[in-house]
Amino acid sequence: METKEVILDLRRKLKLSQDEFAARLFVTRQAVSRWETGETIPNIDTLKLIAKTFDISVDELLGQPVSICQSCGMTMTKESDLGSESDGHRSHEYCAFCYQHGAFTEDLTMAELAEQNLQSLAEWNKENNLNLNVEEAREQLLAYLPTLKRWQGK
Repeated sequence: METKEVILDLRRKLKLSQDEFAARLFVTRQAVSRWETGETIPNIDTLKLIAKTFDISVDELLGQPVSICQSCGMTMTKESDLGSESDGHRSHEYCAFCYQHGAFTEDLTMAELAEQNLQSLAEWNKENNLNLNVEEAREQLLAYLPTLKRWQGK
C-alpha cells in the first residue's frame, strides 16, 4: 500500500475529518488532502508525529509490510507493539510482550509459549474469524513457532 492510501485508511478508521486529522498534527486540511491524493507526502518529522500521535509505525505509514514478532508470531501493527533494544531503540523483530531492553521478558520453552498463547484462543478465533479448538490451535502453533527466529534450531 502507498503512503497516501495508508493515511487515508488511518484517518477513516479513526473516523476523523481531514480538518480533525490536520488539527491533531498541527497542519492544514489542505496538507492532509495533498497527502491523501499522493500530490505530496509528509516530511520525516511529520511522519514521526503521525506515528506517535496515532500509534502506527513509520514503516507502515511508508507502505512497508507489517512485522511479525520472531518469538510469538504476533502481528506488530502499532509502534507500541514493538519491543525495545538495550539502547532504547524499537525492535522490529520482537514484540513488546516478548522483548524489552534487549532481552526476552520470560525464559520460556516453545511449548510453554504455545500454552501461554492458547489462553487467548477465543480472542484469536474472533479476530481472525476462526473456530479452532485448543488441540487444533496447539498443533498449528507448535508447527509455526519453529519457523520464527527465536526458535530456529531449538
